[in-house]
Amino acid sequence: MDAVPGSAGPRRAATIRAMSLRTERDYEDPSVTQIAVFLQNRVGQLREVLRCLDAAAISVHALSVTDSADFAVVRLIVDRPASALEALEREAFAVTESTVLAAEIPEGRAGLLGLTRALIQGEVNIHYLYPMLTLPNGRSVVVVHVDAVPTAIEVLRRSGCRLVDEQDLAPRE
Repeated sequence: MDAVPGSAGPRRAATIRAMSLRTERDYEDPSVTQIAVFLQNRVGQLREVLRCLDAAAISVHALSVTDSADFAVVRLIVDRPASALEALEREAFAVTESTVLAAEIPEGRAGLLGLTRALIQGEVNIHYLYPMLTLPNGRSVVVVHVDAVPTAIEVLRRSGCRLVDEQDLAPRE
């Protein structure tokens, strides 16, 4: 994970906003911010995280929970990551952020297979993946954490896979 729990919220928020900028030459960074929340493995902890996000009017697009006997890691993709980080830190949750890819699954029976095949051909290691709960652009999407983001972007694009970015997840006004 890229950040240290408890680091400066406003500075981190500015970094997140800058992550998905377009340049004069139309370069775009098609990644999304994943928030990881570290919790004690106790009844009601996940609900408290979701309650905090709901109170801040933050929509959850994807959620993954990994647990052990003593703790759990909740990974989230939300519509407003900077606001989510601020809200969670205000409530004293231990949080970090990282960059992940959100890839639309190609249509057809072997869609997910094609996505993983493209990453293997590019020699990109998949650390983990999980599905989105929402359908940005009306398509199924998986969140993918890889060891080489720039290479993964290149090979997925070459294979015809569309990558979702922060703007696709932003609240519609």
